[in-house]
Amino acid sequence: MNTAIPFPTSEPASKVTRPGTEKWAASLIAERRRLQEDHEALREREQNLRAYETRLRALQTEIEAARASSTAARTTDAKSDNTEPMGGDALLQAGWQKLHRARELLEAEQRHLRDDRLVLRELETAVKRREEAVALREAHLAEREALVNGALESVPQPIAAEHTLSAVTRLTRAPFNLARSMFGGRK
Repeated sequence: MNTAIPFPTSEPASKVTRPGTEKWAASLIAERRRLQEDHEALREREQNLRAYETRLRALQTEIEAARASSTAARTTDAKSDNTEPMGGDALLQAGWQKLHRARELLEAEQRHLRDDRLVLRELETAVKRREEAVALREAHLAEREALVNGALESVPQPIAAEHTLSAVTRLTRAPFNLARSMFGGRK
């Protein structure tokens, strides 16, 4: 007497072996640790950039103060002997070029830091979503396993003689067994 075992409709079963929950948990922990280390490195980089920006601002203030004093000195010198030092202007121009280049570099680093932070946030969100999906899949799998185990416990065990015959023997005897059962035959 064969009874049908009802199984829930589900996605096709894949023949790919899934790693255990310990492996998932370990990979998630490793990913979180790596993201945390990246975050700390970015934070340290940001602090370095802020210190660099402070130094640049101080340098800019010094240059402006020197420029103001040299402009005042030139105006008094121009009144006295009407000669202007050429070396001071070239040096000042070079200093300003260095300042502008350093400022551009600082702004570029700030843009990169901002982009890195956005990517880090997206990665953290993706890891959390993946963790939730894995937990949901594990819950569904446990539910299916419980259902299958419950169904297998309710199915009676087959007679040993049926299992000792080979599949070919059972297949070739099937028409004769059917005829016997239909016509009330003998064994």
